[in-house]
Amino acid sequence: MSRERLARYYTDTWDTYETLFRGVVDAPESFETRVHPFRLPLVFYLGHTAAFYAQKLKLVGLMDEREESAYDQLLERGVSPEDPDELEGLTDWPDPGTVWSYRKRVRDTVLRAIEHVPLPAATMEPCSPLRALLMGIEHENLHLHTSIPLVRLLPPRLKETPLGWPAVVRAHAGAPAVAFDAEFTRCQGGPVRFGDEAPRAGRFRWDNECGRREAEVAPFTVAPHPVTNGQFLDFVRDGGYQRPGLWTTHGAGTFLERVSSGHPRSWLRAHPDGFRYRGTFEDMAMPWDWPVEVSRHEAVAYANWAQATLLSEERFHALVNQEFGGVSRLATLRERLAVGLRQGSPRPVRAAGATLGRSGVDFVGNVALWLDDDFAPLDGDSFRADDPLYPDFSQPWFGSETGLLAGASYAARGHLADIGVMRDFMQNHMDQLAGILLARPAR
Repeated sequence: MSRERLARYYTDTWDTYETLFRGVVDAPESFETRVHPFRLPLVFYLGHTAAFYAQKLKLVGLMDEREESAYDQLLERGVSPEDPDELEGLTDWPDPGTVWSYRKRVRDTVLRAIEHVPLPAATMEPCSPLRALLMGIEHENLHLHTSIPLVRLLPPRLKETPLGWPAVVRAHAGAPAVAFDAEFTRCQGGPVRFGDEAPRAGRFRWDNECGRREAEVAPFTVAPHPVTNGQFLDFVRDGGYQRPGLWTTHGAGTFLERVSSGHPRSWLRAHPDGFRYRGTFEDMAMPWDWPVEVSRHEAVAYANWAQATLLSEERFHALVNQEFGGVSRLATLRERLAVGLRQGSPRPVRAAGATLGRSGVDFVGNVALWLDDDFAPLDGDSFRADDPLYPDFSQPWFGSETGLLAGASYAARGHLADIGVMRDFMQNHMDQLAGILLARPAR
């Protein structure tokens, strides 16, 4: 990696993240109100990624002590509680203007660090300055992905599409699709091996991606595409949100009581029997043929209602092997996938130009996919929380409170879009740019 390429990657990531927040109206109501019961106000997330850079650069000696700020610590670490009442007392946040100024100072600091970081690097040692910089970049890509669902929850009067934000896909069906039990595709299964037992030189990895998983996957069948908004409407109309027996994920009761409105939070109730789509910056007629975007709670409840399951991580890799010839082959098709924020929304399933598998399955890009698995290390025996730069990136989240995702959404950038390598995860109750792909046993 050249210094120029590193600087471009950094500034592109930084500027894209700021563009999202430039679309938020500069007012206390928009930046200081918690738009989700389990999340801090947007002003925290505006400053958080900058504070993360500052803290990591200090660890590797790329930041002068004279450049330290009180916000480095105040905005470094978020809070993800089991009970939203735990956030009630966290109200002492700086005003948005102060945080924008803080971001500018950190931006300049990182650019100076890039000028002095040792290059070329034959290897990327765990505590190397180059890895600290890349960790900051990839961390910001993660927060771009998790902040889009938060910005979309603002009322329209508190946001507007910022200059430079990619256009929303306008092609979509104007009426709900007729419910159908589509012909599922058979996956032969077979042996799968994934993970990064010995990370290659010069490649960034998060700690949970290290290790190796091997399994023999039995044959199964899979839906031809993720569940659409139109298909999910049948679940809503059938009273799915009022049937507790379908909600089997950890914390689902709290979600139904404290978060849910009886439909996905990417929907808006337009009248008693109708819905509109809640976009990042603008609401629109419901795109019934786009994949539905839901929390893990909703994904599992729908799968239970449909008498199916979500894909497991092993099944996902078996499907990638069958449909694309493996993760490495799929990586060569990345420019054709609906990832990278080249569009400002999902698009219809099986759209013209979609990258379909050999059997015509549409399952990579567009939206990420909730997997059936609780978040866990690839190899529990070998995993060690000993990353010198971020020892608690993964370990605190292992368990039934957190789900695993695969496949990458339209807004996945950088390492987050490395399908089959990146092991993304999120708490069950959080809205995500993620959908549902149903699987069933083979007959």
